[in-house]
Amino acid sequence: MNFDLTFLTEVLEMNTENVAAVVITGLVVVFSGLVLLIAFVSFLGLFFKNKDKPKANGNVPVKTEKKNNNVGPALIVEEGIGDEIVAVIAAAIAAMGAKTGKKLAIRSVKNATNSNYNAWASAGRQDNTKPF
Repeated sequence: MNFDLTFLTEVLEMNTENVAAVVITGLVVVFSGLVLLIAFVSFLGLFFKNKDKPKANGNVPVKTEKKNNNVGPALIVEEGIGDEIVAVIAAAIAAMGAKTGKKLAIRSVKNATNSNYNAWASAGRQDNTKPF
């Protein structure tokens, strides 16, 4: 089986003018598609932004905020832990909650019971085994 492929060179005539025309056409098609996509997404953004605005007739949607006045269980502190330590832990938790915008609560404060526990080793294991 012997195939003659000489006809392909005549059909495809790959000179610089043809290559430049194909490249420029491809770039124009891709970037015009991107511009259309950006315009479509911007239009959708404007559409949904205007949907949340109050109506002109004075019917303003009122958001009622429910306040939870329920007090949770009392903080359980293990004997031997000072008030200063509890205050520092509470301040750190409050700072974390303020940063994320969540209201965090401390349920208990107690010493680590495992004497073989190494915080640095645990942090290393967690860092090396977290998913990508």
